Amino acid sequence: MTTKYIVGGSICLFLALTPGTSHAAPVKVGNYVIPSAFARSLEQGMTVPVYIRYNETDEKSQQKIADAMISLVDGNITVKALTLAELPNNAVLSGKTRALVEKIRDVKFHDNTNIELSDNARLQLNVSSFHLEMIVSKDALTEAIVARSSLLGPSSVESLSNVLNYNFGTYYNDYHNGSSTRSYLTVDNTTSLREHHININGSFYGIGDSNGTSKLYRAMYERDYDGYRLALGMLDTWNVQSIASLNALNGGKIYGVSYGNKGSTVVENTALSLTPITVFLPAAGEVHVFRDGRLLSVQNFNMGSYEIDTSRFPYGVYDVTVDIVVNGRTINSRISRVNKIFARQQAAGIDQLSWQLFGGSLDYDRVSYKRNHYQDLGNEQTWIAGGAASVTLAILSGLGLKSTLYGFDNNAVNETDVTLNVNEYVSIGNQTLVANDSSWRNISNINLNVPEGYGSLWASREDSKIGDRLPLQERDNYSIGGTLNLGKFIPHGGSLTVSQTENRYSGNKYRNLDYSTTLYSGRYATVGLRAGIQRYYYNNRNDDGRQERYVSLDLSLPLATWLSMGVSRDRYGSTQGNLSARKQYAEGPIKSVGLSASTRLSGEQYYDNNYSVNGNLSYDTKYNAGTVSVTRSADNSTNMNFSSQGSLAWAGKDFGLSKERQRSGIIVKTDLTGEGKLAAKINNRNYLLSGKSNFIALPPYAQYKLEILNDKNSEDSFDIVSGRKQELTLYPGNVGVINPEVKSMVTVFGRIRYPDGQLAANTDIHNHIGKNAYG
Repeated sequence: MTTKYIVGGSICLFLALTPGTSHAAPVKVGNYVIPSAFARSLEQGMTVPVYIRYNETDEKSQQKIADAMISLVDGNITVKALTLAELPNNAVLSGKTRALVEKIRDVKFHDNTNIELSDNARLQLNVSSFHLEMIVSKDALTEAIVARSSLLGPSSVESLSNVLNYNFGTYYNDYHNGSSTRSYLTVDNTTSLREHHININGSFYGIGDSNGTSKLYRAMYERDYDGYRLALGMLDTWNVQSIASLNALNGGKIYGVSYGNKGSTVVENTALSLTPITVFLPAAGEVHVFRDGRLLSVQNFNMGSYEIDTSRFPYGVYDVTVDIVVNGRTINSRISRVNKIFARQQAAGIDQLSWQLFGGSLDYDRVSYKRNHYQDLGNEQTWIAGGAASVTLAILSGLGLKSTLYGFDNNAVNETDVTLNVNEYVSIGNQTLVANDSSWRNISNINLNVPEGYGSLWASREDSKIGDRLPLQERDNYSIGGTLNLGKFIPHGGSLTVSQTENRYSGNKYRNLDYSTTLYSGRYATVGLRAGIQRYYYNNRNDDGRQERYVSLDLSLPLATWLSMGVSRDRYGSTQGNLSARKQYAEGPIKSVGLSASTRLSGEQYYDNNYSVNGNLSYDTKYNAGTVSVTRSADNSTNMNFSSQGSLAWAGKDFGLSKERQRSGIIVKTDLTGEGKLAAKINNRNYLLSGKSNFIALPPYAQYKLEILNDKNSEDSFDIVSGRKQELTLYPGNVGVINPEVKSMVTVFGRIRYPDGQLAANTDIHNHIGKNAYG
């Protein structure tokens, strides 16, 4: 029998210098003699990394999977405990193997080298180098699947804050027999404390008039956090519908509560393929993905089973070739299918089931829409309760199912939605409603995209029956149509769209034919042509005179200028000439100016004038945005409209205004003076900062990465001393306050002298910005 000695190593060298250990005797473990310093440290317990290796390879592994606490007990090397290391892009143990690993306590190595965990995994220790490996088979691993959804973290705003959105409008009408002026103001106010918020929505009509009115649409408390949404208070039917469909209600208010697991804090990753594409690598290597012989992606993985990241792959349903390359050699190749559909709204799987419960008091209008028997039975207050569920299944390219069951008054209603994406070209949908008063409704649709971009086809059908109580309107109509891409056959062929819609209930039918093409596209101009015919059939009568025709020539010029000239013929036989022009501006408060005019060229004159004119303007400032339009019609009437929108936010002592209407945002306190400007880069979008404070309105339920930068168009330069980068998570009503330390940098021209009066020459000057050469 031979005896081996463990010599040196960084661990032994360190321990040899430890006081009190240099004169102890070595310890014999099996066929190995462990130096005394190392043995004493081993008896006290030491942590060593555990590396994972596939059982069909012999190469020494450097892929860490865990940390092991080992010690020397009665001459035997023992694992006291083993802790898995949660490292990114690493192999994932199966549930069974993971449970065995986590249960290891005071387990001795057999012959000081092996511990059998299961038939698929074992620990192996090289005593001479103390290299500890977990050797596994493929069955000991599970796929590292990329999460299809994630949860938004807690709010970054700890204090009370508020965001108020507003939309103001006023219009003036001048007719032959008089004039009228009306105004309105719509407000949406959200007050929040962290993830909790109260939302109030309402409108004021006839502002300044003695008969002005107001209406409150919503006043609710809401908490959407950790994947669950709770809403209670005065809700409109829209805010109840996290999942639920309530089409049997004609508006109305619900004083109640809604709770479920479908909310805005669950971020669905629908950019991934519906069904994962997984690969197994016996050692670290690469995965090459090809589509139609062209390289689509190269991804690197360690040993283990992984899902390929398909988030950057093109949308559609198509086959790809997946090659696994280890040490420069392709060891496996197979065909897999990528299944990515734009319309998918949630992750697939029965475990991703979404549900919702709701109930309370309902205030609704009892109306009967039966033919020739319309009745308004007045407002009624009654109870309402129900539930809803939805799920997406990985069938074909995605099967979406949603069902709502609810009751109110003496009514019981079930609504079901089914959407099937057959492949990237065909999708089918169906919506049904049935109730206990014999009411029913069915809506079906199909959409077909012809491969290679040759065109598309669509069709829809709606049919219904009015029962005894539900306030439903009877429907019996269909719509069919298609678009043909003529550019696939001839240059500048354009596209042709044909459609027909028929309402069998009213006896009306509409046929449309539209054509558009680009005649010329160059550096200095783009010229397009549009033409179309619309024919109408009223009450099942064919009136060939009731059709409209138009032809228009569109001209787009540099500097955002657009001009359109055309001729149209209305249903009464009159021919009109039309002219439209629009100019857009990148700088300044005025963003666009437009003018359109039409004049009668032939046919009978029905109005006082032969012409009509419309002018419009849109503006966009730091604090407000809106539009102004004036129309002079052929009947000599004049209409003027003005609309304005924006938001007001406060957080503590800080206030801000914005032209955007969003329910959360960030106040950036820059304390800039004069014409100085900075830029805030938020999730790769730049916002201009000026003045002492800026409020940037942003959508809630999102995480934002913010960076303060110098504006490339500003003549001033600033040093952002601190607070350059921030990360914030915003919920409705949250207003984050950022206060970066900003110093203005001034360029100075002159001569630098030493204390003795001599000019400085060939000198490097260092400051907080960097180094400058002088002289």
